[in-house]
Amino acid sequence: MQIKELITRYRWHYIYHRWKFFEILLIAVKRRSGYLVLAYYKQNLTTVRRTICTLLITFAMIGSWANTPLQAQELPSDLTKLSLEELMEIEVVSIGVLGGHTHYKGQWMIGYQYMFMRMDKNRNGTDKIDVNDVLQDFMVAPKNMTMEMHMIEFMYAPLDNITLMVMVPFLRLSIDHVNRMGDRFTTESRGIGDITAMALYTFYKKKVHQFFFNAGTSFPIGSVNMKDDTPAGFNQKLPYPMQLGSGTFNLLPGITYVGLTEKWSWGSQASGTIRLGMNSNGYKLGNQLHLTAWCIKKWTNWLAPSVRIDGYWWGNINGADSDLNPAMVPTADPDKRGGKRIDLLFGINLFITKSKLRGQRVLIEGGLPVYQSLNGPQLENDLFLSIGWQWTF
Repeated sequence: MQIKELITRYRWHYIYHRWKFFEILLIAVKRRSGYLVLAYYKQNLTTVRRTICTLLITFAMIGSWANTPLQAQELPSDLTKLSLEELMEIEVVSIGVLGGHTHYKGQWMIGYQYMFMRMDKNRNGTDKIDVNDVLQDFMVAPKNMTMEMHMIEFMYAPLDNITLMVMVPFLRLSIDHVNRMGDRFTTESRGIGDITAMALYTFYKKKVHQFFFNAGTSFPIGSVNMKDDTPAGFNQKLPYPMQLGSGTFNLLPGITYVGLTEKWSWGSQASGTIRLGMNSNGYKLGNQLHLTAWCIKKWTNWLAPSVRIDGYWWGNINGADSDLNPAMVPTADPDKRGGKRIDLLFGINLFITKSKLRGQRVLIEGGLPVYQSLNGPQLENDLFLSIGWQWTF
């Protein structure tokens, strides 16, 4: 009855108009007199609203299902009184969510994550385009790209409501190209990326529900001057997607909701990336908005499958690197870097709650895009895979 009462015309009408303030969810940073200003996100506003409304209804339904067995499970209302072993027996997390979980006072976590992404074929808007069509406008066309990232992460909770985290990525990027003469070549870059530091502040925690703010900063450690040999010559500057970092300090604000019962975990997160100023090469990457929601079902005391939906919106590059020729290849055109995408991902959590290895997890998640519209021609995403290990102590 709760679900039927929720999904009525009145509730849909209320939720839709209640969330009109998401017109300004996408924050654009404009460098003018040193101030940050808000710009309205008008384009695709209907899509954003509908996505948020769908997530709200989904979580309401999950909450209804989770509350039914909750009385029988008698989950403690104050989880801080549980031991580490007891917490590990009920806590499940999503590996693909940046800053998606917190820890209790005195807890440490170290982790490693491997991420793989494959991009194949070009797209303009929602339409796929042939490489020969790309070569009509550019001297060189990208055919496919792979991204591999090895990330080391550390988390520590000095207080019950504050968790600190640091992430250090190592990247390997590769793009296969073809030019008008039919010559094929590959460019590669590898090295350390931008380092991220973040604080998670819990401002509400009651029974099975928790809300916390994400406040992070990325530091411009990754290079924006990577070079490689191409048919145009030796040691040539590589286009924007092949650079290891942004070259700018970036703000990473967000808000996260997590629900937890003995058998279920669910949540959602809204986060953004705000670029501060131009980098040393005269440009800055586009701002980003990220919405994600997940649900995890604990089948046994060591296995929990998960499902997650991701939504990304990102802008074109502002400014341009004077060393790059935008007429040469689409990846060197700053006006062809924006887009939006929705991904569907499935995962498995494997965790150890007893023995000397308790507190350790192995997390696997993979998925595919279900919708993408790109300011192309631009390589489309085809496959995502993450494998991670975490140890909480």
